[in-house]
Amino acid sequence: MFGGGHGRGHGRGGHHREADPYQEQVEPLSVTDRRMLGWFARYLGPHWPRLVLGLVGMLGGTAAALYYPLLLRPIWDDVIGARRIDMLPRLGGLLLATFLAQHFFGALRMNVMHRLGQRFVLDVRLSTYRHLLRQSLSFFESRRTGDTMSRVSNDVNAVEDMVVHGVDTLISDSLMVIGTVILIFSQNWRLALVGLAPLPVFVVGIIIFARLIRPLYERIREELGDINSRLQESLEGVQVVKAFRREDHEFERFEEDSTEYYRANIKGIWLWSTFFPFMGFVTSVGLVLVIWHGAALATTGLATGGQVVTFLAYMQRFYQPVGSLVRVHNVFNRALASLARIFQLLDEEPAVQEKPDAVELPRAEGRVTVDDVTFRYPTGEIVLQDVSVTAEPGETVAIVGRSGAGKTSLVNLIPRFYDALEGRVLIDGVDVRDATLDSLRSQIGLVLQDTFLFNDTVRTNIRYGRLDATDEEIEDAARRAYADEFIQELPDKYETLIGERGVKLSGGQKQRLAIARALLADPRILILDEATSLVDTEAEQLIQKALEELRHNRTTFVIAHRLSTVRDADKILVIEGGHIVEEDSHEELMARNGLYAEMYNRQFRFEDVWPDQDGGFGGGMPG
Repeated sequence: MFGGGHGRGHGRGGHHREADPYQEQVEPLSVTDRRMLGWFARYLGPHWPRLVLGLVGMLGGTAAALYYPLLLRPIWDDVIGARRIDMLPRLGGLLLATFLAQHFFGALRMNVMHRLGQRFVLDVRLSTYRHLLRQSLSFFESRRTGDTMSRVSNDVNAVEDMVVHGVDTLISDSLMVIGTVILIFSQNWRLALVGLAPLPVFVVGIIIFARLIRPLYERIREELGDINSRLQESLEGVQVVKAFRREDHEFERFEEDSTEYYRANIKGIWLWSTFFPFMGFVTSVGLVLVIWHGAALATTGLATGGQVVTFLAYMQRFYQPVGSLVRVHNVFNRALASLARIFQLLDEEPAVQEKPDAVELPRAEGRVTVDDVTFRYPTGEIVLQDVSVTAEPGETVAIVGRSGAGKTSLVNLIPRFYDALEGRVLIDGVDVRDATLDSLRSQIGLVLQDTFLFNDTVRTNIRYGRLDATDEEIEDAARRAYADEFIQELPDKYETLIGERGVKLSGGQKQRLAIARALLADPRILILDEATSLVDTEAEQLIQKALEELRHNRTTFVIAHRLSTVRDADKILVIEGGHIVEEDSHEELMARNGLYAEMYNRQFRFEDVWPDQDGGFGGGMPG
C-alpha cells in the first residue's frame, strides 16, 4: 500500500545512475542565488533589531582593526625615529584601547550573528520537514527515502555552515577589505597600486575556481544522498539480505557508492589544496612588492619608514580577509549546491491538496459511496475503471481478488491518499475533495498488513491514535484489543520500549497494538488491509476477536486473500482487472458459481490438504 521506491542500478561494466525525479527540476544557479537572498529577507527580517546590533559589532570591530596600523606610523617615525619617548604612554594607551574595542565588538558580532544564523537554520529545517510531511503518498513512493533524508539533514547542515559562519565572515571581511583600500589610497596611492597589483590574478583565480567547484559540490551532495539511500535500504531489508546470503553483494554496492563519493571529495581536495597555496603565494608577492617599492620610496624621501610599516600592516589586513573571502566562497558553493536540492524539495506540491474553501466534515454516520470512479497512478496504467459501490453505516464490505486487481487502490481513495481520475468518493453525501484532510482522515482508521510501530514505549504507540488520551483510556483500548495480557508480561509493561518497527514483539502482538491504536482513535470508518495474513493461527484467533470489537458499529472495508475470513461480510466485492465483476453476500456468490466461487473452492481444496491446527482455513489465496 505504501510501497514503491527508487534505487540505483549497478553493473560490472561501470557506474550507472538511474533517473532521479528531482533531477528533472534542477534550477539555474542564478535562480538559486536570488532565492537565497529571499530566504535571508524572509527569515531574518523579523529579527532586524538583533541584525542591527550585529552590524554595529561588525562596524566597531572593523574600525578598531583599521585604526591599529595608523598608530604604527608615529611609533616608528616619532617614538623610534625621532626618539620622542614622551609620546609612548599615549600611543600605548591608544593601542590597548584599540585592541579592547576590537575584541569587544568582535565578541558582540559573533554572539549576535551566530545566534541569528542558528535561528535561520532552525527555521529552514522545520519548514523543510513540515513541507515534507505535507506531501502525498505518491511523492514518497517515487523518491528514495535516503536521498530525501539527506536533503533534510546533510543539505541543511551545509546551509548551516554558510549561514552561521559564512555570512558573518563575508560581511565583516568585506568591510575590512573596503576600509583598507580607502585608507591605503589616502596614505600613499603609489604604494597602494603596487600592493594591489596581484588583485586581478585573485579575481581570475576565484572565477575559475568557482566554475570548477560548484558542479563538483553538487555531485558530492548527490553521491552522499545515494550512500544514505543505499544504507537505509539495506538496513531495512537486512532480513532478506541475510536470507539470500547477499551480504557481500550489498557490501559491493555500498562500496561502489562510497567510492564514487570518495573520488568526488578527492577531486575537491585537489582543487582546494592547489588553489589556496597558489593564492597564498600571490599575496606574498604583493607584500614583497610593497617592501621593495616602499624601501625605494623611503630612500628618496617620498615615503617614511612608518608609512612602509603601516602599509605592510594594511596589506596583511587586506590579503588575509581576501583569502578568507575565497574560503567563504567555497563554503557558499557547498551551500548553494545544497540549497538547490532543498529548493527542489520545497518546490514539490502535494498531489492531493485541500480546496481553499474546504469544509470541516462533522462526525460521520459512516455511509461511503464510490461513484463511477476511474483511477490510475501518476506513472502507471489505469487500475480502476468505472467502479461504483455503496457501504451503509455499520456494514462490513469485503474486497477480494487476485494480486494487482486494484483492491488497495480502491480503499486508498477513501482517505484521499490519492484522488480519482474520474468519478467521486462520498462520505455521508460529502465529496471527500470538499472536506479538509484533517477532518476526513480523523473519521478513518487503518489496520494494515505491515504494521508500523515507532521505536518507543507500548503506551506511546497506542496513544498515537489519540494524543490527548489518558492512561486509563489507553489501557482500556489495549484490553479491548486483547493486548493487555501480553503487555502485562513485558519487562516494563506499558513503558516497555519495543524497538524499531516493534522488533521486540511478535507479528500478532504488533497487530493487536495496531488495533488498540485504532480503537483509541474511535474512527467511524475502518479499513483492514490483510490485517491477519502474516500471523499464525493462534494469534489470528485473538486478532479476529479484537477486530470484531473494532468493527462494532463501524463501516468497515476488509481486504482479504483468505476468503474464509470474510464469509460473514454484509457485502463482498470481487475485483478483476480494475472492475467489480461480482458483488453480493458469500452465499449468493457461491450459488452463482462465478469467479468468487472458483477462487473459494480452489482455496478450500488447498487448505483442506494442510488444515490449520483448529481445523479452519489457514492458506492464502493463490496469486
